[in-house]
Amino acid sequence: MARMPHGEIVESEIPEKDAYILRKPKGVVACITPWNFPVAIPLWTILPSLLEGNTVVFKPSEDTPICAHRLIELFVEAGFPPGVINVVHGYGEDAGDALVHHPGVDVVVFTGSRAVGMYIEQECAKQHKFCAVEMGGKNAVIVLDDANLDIAVHAAILSAFKTSGQRCVSSNRIIVHEKIEPEFTRRFVETARMINIGNGLHEDTFMGPLINEQGVQKYLHHNQKAIEEGAEVLLPGGLLKEGELQYGHFVAPFVYRMKHRSDSFVLREEAFSPHVAIIPVSSLEEAVHVYNDTPYGLAMAVITEDYRKWRYVRDHCEFGVGYVNLPSIGAEVHLPFGGVKASGNGHPSASALFDAVTHKVAFTVNHATEIKMAQGLSTKIR
Repeated sequence: MARMPHGEIVESEIPEKDAYILRKPKGVVACITPWNFPVAIPLWTILPSLLEGNTVVFKPSEDTPICAHRLIELFVEAGFPPGVINVVHGYGEDAGDALVHHPGVDVVVFTGSRAVGMYIEQECAKQHKFCAVEMGGKNAVIVLDDANLDIAVHAAILSAFKTSGQRCVSSNRIIVHEKIEPEFTRRFVETARMINIGNGLHEDTFMGPLINEQGVQKYLHHNQKAIEEGAEVLLPGGLLKEGELQYGHFVAPFVYRMKHRSDSFVLREEAFSPHVAIIPVSSLEEAVHVYNDTPYGLAMAVITEDYRKWRYVRDHCEFGVGYVNLPSIGAEVHLPFGGVKASGNGHPSASALFDAVTHKVAFTVNHATEIKMAQGLSTKIR
């Protein structure tokens, strides 16, 4: 795409004119990325920016600087000219904030927490600077009464516990029709008990550690809040300290059953850990209501054999990334990735980032020997 910029040819009102919509780079793009995908997320923000002719300043998470530095070394080894892609290491309040406020930065692309994303939106607005932000979610798998339970349990386990729940699209909520909830819950809890937790570099490990002590404390806080809010605890979770697990931030799945409450902290706020609520509902409409009753709107999966039901969910749930008979994780890079409400500002990353890092320019060419105006405007001077 960098060698073959693309646009659109649009029919003009005037037969003697050709009209085009072209893309032009916005300039310097600051890419501020999180720790949980220290190579993938930088690539799906950096590459679209570069391919459209921008230069990039990359600020990775302070928790994963080695991955980021090696990634930039690969760009250098590939022959990218000096200054086209740059890396700045540091904490968000220092390096990240400096990029947000730097007059030479034209666009800020951010993936991370809701609080930081909203701050970036506010600061960019003050400077009339464009930003594209993705800020996590309180995602859910919706299991309807006609669901294939083999698919439902498998999808829910992957959504809740893959990467230890540390994806912005991980599901902390499993919304299940009450008709099948007891059987689903029994099978889900049995499967969760069997999850292999350990060193993420071992092939037989399903769930590795949390990122740091702060992540552990957030997990424990959400677990305690669930108990305080009256949850029926099905798996107690907790810290794991046996054998080699003592050397990392390892925790066990915390699973509970709880009726939906609009004033609940644990059913509305992102836990970013293996902390999962099973929420019984009595109808398709209630399932959609429960899904939407959070500040977020990022990822959703629905398990059903009825196309009418998944179409209803698709059309009435507020989300940016949706799936049918699949987990809520597993985004593909050629599709838009982002959310609505507190999950983003409608400018998703991955393939859709092209729209955020370019200007659309109208360009019209006259092939006649006289001037003719659109909208029936006269060209007479006197």
